[in-house]
Amino acid sequence: MIFAIETEELILHVFENENAAVGYCEGLDVEAAIWLFWNAEGLPLEPEFTVPNKRGLFTVKNGKYHLVKASENHHSSLLEALENVVSVEGLSPLNTVGAIRQYLTHPSSGTGESALQ
Repeated sequence: MIFAIETEELILHVFENENAAVGYCEGLDVEAAIWLFWNAEGLPLEPEFTVPNKRGLFTVKNGKYHLVKASENHHSSLLEALENVVSVEGLSPLNTVGAIRQYLTHPSSGTGESALQ
């Protein structure tokens, strides 16, 4: 599971896996820090580009990236970032800020990944 906050609208998205997150979050927006990512434990991830974004005079092209453990102090934990989230777009039962907070603080409570399957 991957969590991603769209930083302009402050919407938290819950993705089933990294491929779903990377497929949804365009490289140009990721490079511009419009998206911040966390793993299933709420620990920060950062993009590592394998193909850079390209900007031409009349065209732009998204690069390719994957997510890696973020360098120290890259951004806060998801639990801290939840304070700023306006809404959640996720799979039930992880579709509210309260449910995400519960999942992160009590991962074995049954609200977690097993409930998504």
